[in-house]
Amino acid sequence: MTEASIFELIGDLAGGQVYPYVAPLNAQGDPAITAPWIVFTVVSEVFGDTLCGPAEENGSLQVDVYASSTDEARTIREAVATALAPLHFTQLNKTNGYESDTGLFRATLEIQSQQ
Repeated sequence: MTEASIFELIGDLAGGQVYPYVAPLNAQGDPAITAPWIVFTVVSEVFGDTLCGPAEENGSLQVDVYASSTDEARTIREAVATALAPLHFTQLNKTNGYESDTGLFRATLEIQSQQ
């Protein structure tokens, strides 16, 4: 699981406003874009080992959708989950929140995958 492979799967969502790790910021440190947008983070990659070398890969990915309404954030999050299906995730967690500093709703998707 690489940033490029994740972007390939979800890069067209949220009007193409999909960013690894952090959204573009202005000089004051505020978002330089308007909602909605998606930020994703490859949290971890764990590799199994055998006598012949690496075997399987377990990975964790977090995707945060920021939008002006909770319904919009949830809808985009569902599109993200569908787009990430090729990763064959073994666990999926969904959480919701509100970012008071930006006034945006956040819908988070955390997945674990094994390849």
